Amino acid sequence: MKKDRRLGAIVGMFTVLAVGGVVIRSARAQSPAAAPPVSSASAPKKAVEQFKNIQVLKDIPADQLIPAMQFITASLGVECGFCHVEGAFEKDDKKQKVTARKMMEMMFTINQENFEGHREVTCYSCHRGSTDPVGTPLVMAEAAMPGMGGAKKSEENHDEGAFTTAPGPTADHLLD
Repeated sequence: MKKDRRLGAIVGMFTVLAVGGVVIRSARAQSPAAAPPVSSASAPKKAVEQFKNIQVLKDIPADQLIPAMQFITASLGVECGFCHVEGAFEKDDKKQKVTARKMMEMMFTINQENFEGHREVTCYSCHRGSTDPVGTPLVMAEAAMPGMGGAKKSEENHDEGAFTTAPGPTADHLLD
């Protein structure tokens, strides 16, 4: 049963990532200069035309805004109310909403300047389901790799909580 739930969660996450990736890619791919001319009668509404106070994802099709928001919430492991005022999504009363806009702009800039506009960096790249991503990866852990040092149970001291710290890898070793 646990495996079924875990598999379902993994499949669900990949689905959200795939949908979000399409939305984010189309958000940057649709610039007025790059889009082929389409008559206004047949063009789908853009998010900015259908929703209030859209500042970053203005040019994506309106029907893709909600999937984009779902991708963001899954990437941060939150619900809509984390950034939005319940019942008044257009309000900018929450600091998290302002921060999210800045983070999306940063993400778009990173992809544009480093990956030729291809979507390589997303919210999930750093957040991994958490509102506060780990800024520095954990290098040393209790179960360190053989030969890498790390915290070990003290052989001499039989106290259950006693640990000694073996020398960790050198900076040169890490950089190599």
